[in-house]
Amino acid sequence: MSFYSGIRTFFSPIIKVLFNVHIKGSENVPDEGGLLICPNHISASDVIFVTMAVKNRDIHYMAKAELFKIPLLSQFMKGMGAFPIKRGAGDIAAIKKTITYLRDGEVVGMFPQGTRYSGVHPRESEIKPGVGMIAWRSEATILPVAIITKKYKIALFRRVDVIIGKPLSCKELGFESGSHDEQRAAADKVFEEMLKLHEGAEKK
Repeated sequence: MSFYSGIRTFFSPIIKVLFNVHIKGSENVPDEGGLLICPNHISASDVIFVTMAVKNRDIHYMAKAELFKIPLLSQFMKGMGAFPIKRGAGDIAAIKKTITYLRDGEVVGMFPQGTRYSGVHPRESEIKPGVGMIAWRSEATILPVAIITKKYKIALFRRVDVIIGKPLSCKELGFESGSHDEQRAAADKVFEEMLKLHEGAEKK
Protein backbone atom coordinates (compact mmCIF):
# COMPACT_ATOMS: atom_id res chain seq x y z
CA MET A 1 0.00 0.00 0.00
CA SER A 2 1.34 3.43 -0.96
CA PHE A 3 1.61 6.33 1.46
CA TYR A 4 -1.23 8.04 -0.42
CA SER A 5 -3.53 5.02 -0.18
CA GLY A 6 -2.67 4.47 3.48
CA ILE A 7 -3.53 8.05 4.44
CA ARG A 8 -6.77 7.91 2.44
CA THR A 9 -7.79 4.60 4.02
CA PHE A 10 -7.02 5.77 7.55
CA PHE A 11 -8.62 9.21 7.43
CA SER A 12 -11.64 8.64 5.16
CA PRO A 13 -13.89 7.13 7.87
CA ILE A 14 -13.04 9.99 10.23
CA ILE A 15 -13.67 12.71 7.63
CA LYS A 16 -16.89 11.01 6.54
CA VAL A 17 -18.28 11.31 10.08
CA LEU A 18 -16.96 14.80 10.84
CA PHE A 19 -18.31 16.30 7.63
CA ASN A 20 -21.20 13.91 6.94
CA VAL A 21 -19.81 13.15 3.48
CA HIS A 22 -22.03 11.41 0.91
CA ILE A 23 -20.46 10.23 -2.34
CA LYS A 24 -22.25 9.47 -5.61
CA GLY A 25 -20.90 8.48 -9.00
CA SER A 26 -17.62 6.80 -8.03
CA GLU A 27 -18.29 4.27 -10.78
CA ASN A 28 -17.74 7.08 -13.32
CA VAL A 29 -14.01 7.30 -12.54
CA PRO A 30 -11.98 5.58 -15.31
CA ASP A 31 -9.56 2.96 -14.01
CA GLU A 32 -6.75 4.09 -16.27
CA GLY A 33 -5.57 6.86 -18.58
CA GLY A 34 -4.81 10.53 -18.08
CA LEU A 35 -7.62 12.13 -16.09
CA LEU A 36 -8.22 15.79 -15.21
CA ILE A 37 -10.64 16.05 -12.28
CA CYS A 38 -12.51 19.38 -12.13
CA PRO A 39 -14.52 20.16 -8.97
CA ASN A 40 -16.01 23.44 -7.83
CA HIS A 41 -14.04 25.08 -5.02
CA ILE A 42 -15.59 25.94 -1.65
CA SER A 43 -12.78 25.37 0.86
CA ALA A 44 -9.35 23.87 1.39
CA SER A 45 -11.16 20.70 2.48
CA ASP A 46 -12.35 20.09 -1.10
CA VAL A 47 -9.10 18.26 -1.86
CA ILE A 48 -9.86 15.82 0.97
CA PHE A 49 -13.45 15.23 -0.15
CA VAL A 50 -12.43 14.49 -3.74
CA THR A 51 -9.61 12.23 -2.57
CA MET A 52 -12.18 10.25 -0.57
CA ALA A 53 -14.54 9.99 -3.53
CA VAL A 54 -11.94 8.85 -6.06
CA LYS A 55 -10.89 5.57 -4.45
CA ASN A 56 -9.36 3.83 -7.45
CA ARG A 57 -6.83 6.51 -8.49
CA ASP A 58 -4.18 8.66 -6.81
CA ILE A 59 -4.62 12.37 -7.52
CA HIS A 60 -1.92 15.02 -7.96
CA TYR A 61 -2.76 18.58 -6.91
CA MET A 62 -0.97 21.88 -7.33
CA ALA A 63 -0.22 23.59 -4.02
CA LYS A 64 1.27 26.95 -3.09
CA ALA A 65 5.06 26.84 -3.43
CA GLU A 66 5.45 28.46 0.00
CA LEU A 67 4.04 25.35 1.69
CA PHE A 68 6.91 23.24 0.36
CA LYS A 69 9.37 25.33 2.39
CA ILE A 70 7.98 23.83 5.62
CA PRO A 71 10.05 20.62 6.14
CA LEU A 72 7.53 18.15 7.62
CA LEU A 73 4.58 19.54 5.67
CA SER A 74 6.60 19.42 2.48
CA GLN A 75 7.36 15.71 2.92
CA PHE A 76 3.72 14.95 3.66
CA MET A 77 2.47 16.87 0.63
CA LYS A 78 4.97 15.19 -1.68
CA GLY A 79 3.88 11.83 -0.31
CA MET A 80 0.31 12.76 -1.20
CA GLY A 81 1.32 13.60 -4.76
CA ALA A 82 1.16 17.39 -4.49
CA PHE A 83 3.52 19.60 -6.48
CA PRO A 84 4.34 23.31 -6.12
CA ILE A 85 3.03 26.22 -8.14
CA LYS A 86 4.01 29.87 -7.83
CA ARG A 87 0.73 31.74 -7.60
CA GLY A 88 0.25 34.80 -9.81
CA ALA A 89 3.48 34.20 -11.70
CA GLY A 90 2.30 32.10 -14.66
CA ASP A 91 4.33 29.12 -13.44
CA ILE A 92 5.28 27.42 -16.71
CA ALA A 93 7.13 24.60 -14.91
CA ALA A 94 4.00 23.66 -12.92
CA ILE A 95 1.87 23.73 -16.08
CA LYS A 96 4.35 21.50 -17.92
CA LYS A 97 4.40 19.10 -14.97
CA THR A 98 0.60 18.92 -15.02
CA ILE A 99 0.57 18.11 -18.73
CA THR A 100 3.32 15.51 -18.28
CA TYR A 101 1.39 13.75 -15.52
CA LEU A 102 -1.70 13.58 -17.70
CA ARG A 103 0.15 12.40 -20.80
CA ASP A 104 1.73 9.68 -18.65
CA GLY A 105 -1.73 8.40 -17.71
CA GLU A 106 -1.92 9.89 -14.24
CA VAL A 107 -4.62 11.94 -12.49
CA VAL A 108 -4.53 15.66 -11.72
CA GLY A 109 -7.10 17.66 -9.74
CA MET A 110 -7.70 21.21 -10.97
CA PHE A 111 -10.31 23.75 -9.85
CA PRO A 112 -11.77 25.64 -12.85
CA GLN A 113 -12.58 28.63 -10.61
CA GLY A 114 -8.92 28.99 -9.70
CA THR A 115 -9.71 30.10 -6.16
CA ARG A 116 -12.14 29.36 -3.32
CA TYR A 117 -15.69 30.73 -3.35
CA SER A 118 -17.07 30.06 0.12
CA GLY A 119 -20.76 30.92 0.51
CA VAL A 120 -21.22 31.44 -3.24
CA HIS A 121 -23.16 29.22 -5.64
CA PRO A 122 -20.71 28.12 -8.37
CA ARG A 123 -22.91 29.66 -11.07
CA GLU A 124 -22.22 33.07 -9.55
CA SER A 125 -18.45 32.63 -9.63
CA GLU A 126 -15.87 33.22 -12.35
CA ILE A 127 -13.80 30.54 -14.04
CA LYS A 128 -10.37 30.55 -15.61
CA PRO A 129 -9.48 29.15 -19.07
CA GLY A 130 -6.66 27.00 -17.62
CA VAL A 131 -8.69 23.80 -17.66
CA GLY A 132 -9.30 24.21 -21.39
CA MET A 133 -5.61 24.84 -22.07
CA ILE A 134 -4.52 21.79 -20.06
CA ALA A 135 -7.17 19.62 -21.75
CA TRP A 136 -6.04 20.70 -25.22
CA ARG A 137 -2.33 20.12 -24.59
CA SER A 138 -2.69 16.85 -22.68
CA GLU A 139 -5.68 15.31 -24.53
CA ALA A 140 -6.75 13.93 -21.16
CA THR A 141 -10.23 12.82 -20.18
CA ILE A 142 -12.08 15.38 -18.05
CA LEU A 143 -14.15 14.45 -15.00
CA PRO A 144 -16.58 17.10 -13.64
CA VAL A 145 -17.24 16.88 -9.90
CA ALA A 146 -19.77 18.79 -7.79
CA ILE A 147 -19.15 19.54 -4.12
CA ILE A 148 -22.42 20.63 -2.52
CA THR A 149 -23.27 21.74 0.99
CA LYS A 150 -25.79 24.06 2.63
CA LYS A 151 -25.12 27.73 1.81
CA TYR A 152 -21.88 26.53 0.15
CA LYS A 153 -20.02 26.80 3.45
CA ILE A 154 -18.19 23.84 4.97
CA ALA A 155 -18.92 23.18 8.64
CA LEU A 156 -18.49 20.24 10.99
CA PHE A 157 -21.34 17.70 10.74
CA ARG A 158 -23.04 19.70 7.96
CA ARG A 159 -23.74 17.34 5.07
CA VAL A 160 -21.39 17.45 2.10
CA ASP A 161 -22.36 15.75 -1.16
CA VAL A 162 -19.64 14.84 -3.64
CA ILE A 163 -21.14 13.95 -7.01
CA ILE A 164 -18.91 12.61 -9.78
CA GLY A 165 -20.22 13.17 -13.30
CA LYS A 166 -19.67 11.28 -16.52
CA PRO A 167 -16.20 11.62 -18.06
CA LEU A 168 -15.73 13.89 -21.07
CA SER A 169 -13.25 13.04 -23.79
CA CYS A 170 -11.06 15.79 -25.20
CA LYS A 171 -12.91 15.39 -28.53
CA GLU A 172 -16.21 16.28 -26.84
CA LEU A 173 -14.82 19.70 -25.94
CA GLY A 174 -14.89 20.80 -29.58
CA PHE A 175 -11.23 21.55 -30.22
CA GLU A 176 -10.04 22.19 -33.77
CA SER A 177 -7.05 24.50 -33.60
CA GLY A 178 -6.64 24.83 -29.84
CA SER A 179 -7.04 28.61 -29.99
CA HIS A 180 -7.54 30.68 -26.85
CA ASP A 181 -11.23 31.05 -27.68
CA GLU A 182 -11.57 27.27 -28.00
CA GLN A 183 -9.77 26.77 -24.69
CA ARG A 184 -12.12 29.24 -23.02
CA ALA A 185 -15.15 27.52 -24.57
CA ALA A 186 -13.86 24.12 -23.39
CA ALA A 187 -13.43 25.41 -19.84
CA ASP A 188 -16.97 26.81 -19.98
CA LYS A 189 -18.32 23.44 -21.14
CA VAL A 190 -16.57 21.55 -18.34
CA PHE A 191 -17.91 24.00 -15.80
CA GLU A 192 -21.41 23.80 -17.26
CA GLU A 193 -21.35 20.00 -16.91
CA MET A 194 -20.36 20.43 -13.27
CA LEU A 195 -23.21 22.92 -12.75
CA LYS A 196 -25.67 20.37 -14.14
CA LEU A 197 -24.65 18.06 -11.31
CA HIS A 198 -25.46 20.82 -8.82
CA GLU A 199 -28.81 21.56 -10.41
CA GLY A 200 -29.75 17.88 -10.58
CA ALA A 201 -29.04 17.49 -6.87
CA GLU A 202 -30.89 20.67 -5.95
CA LYS A 203 -34.10 19.49 -7.70
CA LYS A 204 -34.30 16.39 -5.51
